[in-house]
Amino acid sequence: MGTTGRVVVGCVLLCAAVWSQEKPRELRGGGHVLGESAEQFFSTGSVGELVRACEARDWKTVKSLAKTAGSESKVNAKEICEKTVKVKEQATSGAHQEYVGSDKEMMRTDTFTLDGGYLVKIRMIYASPIADIEGFHPKTFEELFVGLRDAYGEPSKSYSESVVSAYGVRRDAHRAIWVGKENVISISEQPGENGRTEIVAETLAEYKREAQAPKTANPLH
Repeated sequence: MGTTGRVVVGCVLLCAAVWSQEKPRELRGGGHVLGESAEQFFSTGSVGELVRACEARDWKTVKSLAKTAGSESKVNAKEICEKTVKVKEQATSGAHQEYVGSDKEMMRTDTFTLDGGYLVKIRMIYASPIADIEGFHPKTFEELFVGLRDAYGEPSKSYSESVVSAYGVRRDAHRAIWVGKENVISISEQPGENGRTEIVAETLAEYKREAQAPKTANPLH
């Protein structure tokens, strides 16, 4: 599956640049670098390709990119472009915006959060189907965790939580977090029938902002 076949493409895992105590670590995910400007975000990779196709009114390319990203329904190229242009305009002006894409082959959904004109958060969710699906290459929690550990060393904290599925089955869900001077990486597992693994890379400021935000009450409690 080539670069032109995805709305969002990039690393299967967050990729690390060589870094030391003097050089902050560089976090990459979904083909983008945490902290890059909104202008750069919308001009590089498949996001940039989509923007350019919209500007050229190349509806065929827009539809191809959208369909490969996982849309099974009929694609309206003009609506996709209108939405993309709106998000770009607001994000580059400094507004808080999210851009969502996916890697169908890896069964991964990416959500990019931009705020203040910069990319402040990369959230990647990997589906973990119980059965093998031909043509798809999902990643397990173990594979993703090992990749992060090899890149960033041992986590600042790792633990497990007991979770109960809709069928009443209790399982251990693993968690880990790497806290740096400027950014935070976390990985969490949701085991079970609709299993998934979530990796989040975010700036330290965004991590603190979310931690201090009021929590929504659970209506089931």
